[in-house]
Amino acid sequence: MFHPFLEFLFIKVYNEKRLKRDIGDFRVREKTMLKKLIAFLTAVVMVTSVASIPVLTSYADTNSTTEKRVMEKLDRGTVAVKTNGGVYLSWRLLGTESLTNQAFDIYRDSEKIYTTGEHDATCYTDSKGTADNKYTVVPKGEAIDKTEAVDVWTTNTTYKGRSVAYKDIAFNVPDGGKTPTDEEYTYTANDMSVGDLDGDGEYEYIVKWDPSNSKDNSVVGYTGKVYLDAYELDGTLLWRIDLGVNIRAGAHYTQYMVYDFDGDGKSEVILKTAPGSKDGEGNYVSKAGKNITKGDDTKDYRNSSGLLMGEDGGPEYLTVFNGETGAAMQTVDFDPPRSILTSSKWGDSYANRSERYLAAVAYLDGVHPSVVMTRGYYTYVYAAAYTWDGTDLKEQWLSTNTPTEANGGTGCTVKYADGTSKNNTNKTLYAQGAHSVSVADVDNDGYDEIIFGSAVLDHDGTVLTYDGRGHGDAEHVSDFDNDGKQEIFMAHEAGKHNDDIIPYAVDIKRYNGDIMLQAAQGDIGRGIMDNVDDEYALSSGNLSLFWSVAADGIYNQAGEKVGNIPNTNGSNMENFAVYWDGDLGRELLDGNKLVKYSVTSGTERIYYNSKNSTLPGSINNSSKSNACLTADLFGDWREEIVLRYGDGVRIYFSTIPTDYRLTTLMHDSQYRCAIAWQNVGYNQSPHTSYYIGSAALAKDSGGNTLNYLAPNTSFTEVTYPDTSSITPRPTIKTTPEPVSVSVTADADTYLVDGTTAHGSDEELKINQATDYYSSTSPGLKDIKGLGLIRFDLSKYAGKKLTSATLKLYDKFTNTDKRNSVLHLDYCSKNDWDEATVTINDIKTRGEDTPLSSLGLQVSPAYNVDYKEISFDVTDVIKEKCTDNLITFTLWTGTGREQVIASKEYSGTDAQGPTLVLEFEGEEPTPTPTVVPTATPTVVPTATPTVVPTATPTLKPTATPAVTSTLKPTATPAVTSTLKPTTIPTAIPTVIPTATPNLANNKITAMINSNNKLDVTLDFENVDMNDVNVYVAFKNNGKLVGMKMPQASELKGIDLIDKEYTDIEVYAWDNKQKPYANIVRIVNNVQ
Repeated sequence: MFHPFLEFLFIKVYNEKRLKRDIGDFRVREKTMLKKLIAFLTAVVMVTSVASIPVLTSYADTNSTTEKRVMEKLDRGTVAVKTNGGVYLSWRLLGTESLTNQAFDIYRDSEKIYTTGEHDATCYTDSKGTADNKYTVVPKGEAIDKTEAVDVWTTNTTYKGRSVAYKDIAFNVPDGGKTPTDEEYTYTANDMSVGDLDGDGEYEYIVKWDPSNSKDNSVVGYTGKVYLDAYELDGTLLWRIDLGVNIRAGAHYTQYMVYDFDGDGKSEVILKTAPGSKDGEGNYVSKAGKNITKGDDTKDYRNSSGLLMGEDGGPEYLTVFNGETGAAMQTVDFDPPRSILTSSKWGDSYANRSERYLAAVAYLDGVHPSVVMTRGYYTYVYAAAYTWDGTDLKEQWLSTNTPTEANGGTGCTVKYADGTSKNNTNKTLYAQGAHSVSVADVDNDGYDEIIFGSAVLDHDGTVLTYDGRGHGDAEHVSDFDNDGKQEIFMAHEAGKHNDDIIPYAVDIKRYNGDIMLQAAQGDIGRGIMDNVDDEYALSSGNLSLFWSVAADGIYNQAGEKVGNIPNTNGSNMENFAVYWDGDLGRELLDGNKLVKYSVTSGTERIYYNSKNSTLPGSINNSSKSNACLTADLFGDWREEIVLRYGDGVRIYFSTIPTDYRLTTLMHDSQYRCAIAWQNVGYNQSPHTSYYIGSAALAKDSGGNTLNYLAPNTSFTEVTYPDTSSITPRPTIKTTPEPVSVSVTADADTYLVDGTTAHGSDEELKINQATDYYSSTSPGLKDIKGLGLIRFDLSKYAGKKLTSATLKLYDKFTNTDKRNSVLHLDYCSKNDWDEATVTINDIKTRGEDTPLSSLGLQVSPAYNVDYKEISFDVTDVIKEKCTDNLITFTLWTGTGREQVIASKEYSGTDAQGPTLVLEFEGEEPTPTPTVVPTATPTVVPTATPTVVPTATPTLKPTATPAVTSTLKPTATPAVTSTLKPTTIPTAIPTVIPTATPNLANNKITAMINSNNKLDVTLDFENVDMNDVNVYVAFKNNGKLVGMKMPQASELKGIDLIDKEYTDIEVYAWDNKQKPYANIVRIVNNVQ
């Protein structure tokens, strides 16, 4: 009976409180039935197109719903595996098909070999099958011409009567890197999710790459970047999302939801992003921004401890990505930002409370999926719900949770999209969260709730129930006792009940807070509850068992210890549960150890083969010891186990036949939502909404047990997205993608007393020059340090500028540590020399000053080392850039000097002034320029003219989209011997016919020390005016041509890209006939 170690604290389950709850339950059921009747009588035809997705507002007097839920349209998911007995076949029964009356035809190599019974299990062994056959499974009587046949897997192994097969997916591992503190890191595949990204009915696989230095905020230090990849089952990489340096790597920061949110038949991916995050097409997610807080996509917002804190941590975003292409479709501000509270309010000084994120997919309206993103669970909690309709990510509500009124707070306040709000001062999510969430319709009203640890968040953002038991690690939610209601099992780390402090406890409860069972079991990090012994469940009537990491045994729902902990090699197996061996009980999974448990016979390891007691593969998340994913991915209703294996993953698939027939678990909405949130925080097992076990099997009219379920919880009513009227989403942008380029200063200097320039100094010493901005005729004596920085932007003439950021490295070492404001302004005169410029060159005494104020300024903190600062100068360049030149000036309003690294700076801790520009379209590729050599006979008689390439993007646009785009300067009227020639539009694939002097003429080409190309011609009896030299960059198919300068050498030809390793040089006459054999340079060797 009751074990004294547990000190069970039963509330009066079978006494007056049970009676009271039963009466209450009857009233709830009565009210629910009335709501359902009203809903039925007033129902209208449901439309499931994108346009029908509602923006939920105040939820006033929401009725229950029994409408069908829009879910994925999956294919048959057939798997064929060569086994000792032939070929084992397994396939899905879909949620739209009959559980009791749907037979299937099985074809081998297009010939029908078998028809199943109308409620047979969805598996079959073809004893005559071979590895060379192909198989097709279709509903009875259906043609096979629209169903693709599947190949046979040959990876099966059998040991002690249990067989397993696997499928490997090879991944492209990201390159490792170094943190700002020179810590090296590498990458391994971490949590995974699935979704039908392209609408073909098959799942694609989304993997999060974790760097080796990922960590909690409780551990200071930088982490590497986080990447998200999408793969087909055959290993094809679809896209890679780079979250950038401003998203921390660890279990609590990147919770990504993969689901078809807009009902177009294809899954999207929604997750938290930041400045610097790039989508699957290489574009900053900010480019898809909708009224977002502007940030610097090139800035690292982390502090010296590697943490993102408060406003200094930069903007935060939420982005929805196109699942098919990885393109960012819309980015909004993450609501709320971490800076909504101070560190003292959050409760720590290292952002460990503000940087705890959870996420979920839930059917908040009972029909369509929403995404819910949360921030915090140790103290303050914020939860925001969104819908995505294919064009707009709309916030439905924001739930703000403070302490209850009794504890000095305001409880839960919800603000809706229509401007209305609700408040309950007695209920809250504050301090109640776990390290994961669950989603279920716990009150049977047809709408999903979010089980948030010791509280339940209702579909309208209010708190449905709150018991105040506090934070915990693990929670499991299902109908564990087949009574038609959801039970919540939770392992707590702290809690309170009836004024009695229970430091550590597990409990089983209803959504309304009624405690069915509670037990003190020590410091509980993990715990589990499920039907893990189906024979015991059927015979005893105790349908599920539970235990925790700190328990001394396994207990039933009556509180009785029924067996010992299933300890296996030091593991209590309290981590995950999976449907594996074909009966209706669940097996236990901890890392890569798979165990069968029986109350009667104890624990039995399920061996992979005679040599391996574990499934080959690696585990994730340290002590949490979980697989990348467990889910019903294909085949019948059993689950697959996805383990990290080598550079990819291995998907394990049970080939043990089953007698039981179940609909695919992925068409139970509670289970499917659980697969979406499984990657969140500390991963937990997915559960169905209904009980799976022999106690729930259907019976025929004679009382005979059948092989399919008839549980007391209703199955999900599934409907597929109506894609007939959906406008294709914008997967291909009509405008070229923006690119970012960095431009170094053309000249920089600083003036002291107005006449002394310091153009060769490594540092610009900026000081007081106030009077030059407040008077038209100041005295020269007032200048203490006026900085001048000029940029030449002629290379980007004609490009449409979208943003510009000036980056400087500043140090402010004034000993009194007082504030000093650094002002950035501009000068309308650009024709100055950094070595000789004086104030008279940029300002005429008595006239209006060309030194004009922009109103841009920063106040750097006292720092003895260089620190990067930046200015947004987009509008300045658009409005003030003349002749493709822009000059900025720097000054301070006090006598406290600031030091800026100049372009001559030689140190490694800073760099000179840099202008980061972003344009629409591709970055202009520099045309090879002929640079004259020092030898007099080789120098052209005039300045060489750049020969344009045939690429149209290099030319200035005829009509710039914005009048402030950089304008091309007029071409100087200089006669040059280097005249442009007609250039072929592509690299010739056929070498022109040889002429007799080919053997006597020679081309020599080499890459010089400056990474430029030198060409020398040794020709006999050739007029150099007739020679045209062409350089073919074979890496990208570009061809550049130029005339010889009446000499035999061309030196200093710019390479289009320093990475090019395959170049060919041609010398032709005007009819493209060769003077010499082609020369090829590969890896700098001719």
